[in-house]
Amino acid sequence: MPKPLTTRAHLLATAFGAALLGAGLIGSPPAAAQSSGSSAADQALRADAQTIRIVEAAQGFLDGLTGEQRAAALFAFTDREQRVRWSNLPEGLFERKGLRWRELTDGQRAALMNLLGQVLSPRGLRMVEQQLAADDLLMDAGLKEAVVDWLYGIDRGRDYYYVAFLGEPSTTKPWTLQFGGHHLAINATVVGPHVTLSPTLTGGHPVRFMMEDERVDMAGGEVAAATGLFNSLTDQQRHKAWIDRERIDLVAGPGQDGQVPRPEGLPGREMSAAQKAQLLELIEARLGILNADDLAPKIAAAKAGLDDTHFAWFGPRPEEGAAYWRVTGPRVLLEFSPQSRGGDPSNHLHNIYRDPANDYGASWISAE
Repeated sequence: MPKPLTTRAHLLATAFGAALLGAGLIGSPPAAAQSSGSSAADQALRADAQTIRIVEAAQGFLDGLTGEQRAAALFAFTDREQRVRWSNLPEGLFERKGLRWRELTDGQRAALMNLLGQVLSPRGLRMVEQQLAADDLLMDAGLKEAVVDWLYGIDRGRDYYYVAFLGEPSTTKPWTLQFGGHHLAINATVVGPHVTLSPTLTGGHPVRFMMEDERVDMAGGEVAAATGLFNSLTDQQRHKAWIDRERIDLVAGPGQDGQVPRPEGLPGREMSAAQKAQLLELIEARLGILNADDLAPKIAAAKAGLDDTHFAWFGPRPEEGAAYWRVTGPRVLLEFSPQSRGGDPSNHLHNIYRDPANDYGASWISAE
């Protein structure tokens, strides 16, 4: 059965950084440090070409807004309530703030997608587009669902996705782009040359559908990678990795900042070289929604900690139905959580990614 949750020692830096952020005690470096450019710390936090492109796209989007829209989209970087205002729940069951998709003109939407395209990889941008299309489909899920939504005041579809900024986009000061709605929450924190998506919620419902005459499977890569790794295990390895025959729900999802499950399952040090490569492929399948420049150090960190990274499985065998799986490492936490609502758990997913040592870029910010 699942073991009790613990707050791992390496989360202390994250918790400390988050506390300083919430108190408004962390901000931009002193003006002298910003202008001198002489210290090693300043050099390490100087924006690179990728960050400059992201900032330019963000400023372009904001410049195209009206004054009222801009005010709705911008929050203080130290606004703790807005920082954690993300969820897998639809409109009506969770209150988001920011600027809604339906309040944007076509030109503003194009500028927003351009910004997301700078933060994310082409695969990541396609995932966003597919998430919007999937949620649109839920508006036509049938009379029963429509009645339930009406009774609970639920609204679905891309019109209820929000964009928000914590702090003004900057090459010298920390800021965060938030974009999401039902089943999607992108939290992209930018600090100098660094960008992290920790924490980010993905998944979707439906996951498999037709979009513009194309068969979409938003989780296909992850499912294939996880299934391949599970099926490659020996009986002895599987005995250690397979924690429970019943799947569980997200452990470190929305509202669970600072908590990660105790590492359990099969550690990388007990895997063959081929299995370690499969584990790294599984990690990249999720993290690969980030642009290539900022993805590279995340994959390098995951690879460096692979021996101490655990793979755990909860639920039936892959061919018997949808199971929950988890990857827990020093710099990566992945959860894949099928949901029962809708009848087919494999077609309704709540997935989370966190860097346990750097949620919301806390370690970079405290290093300033």
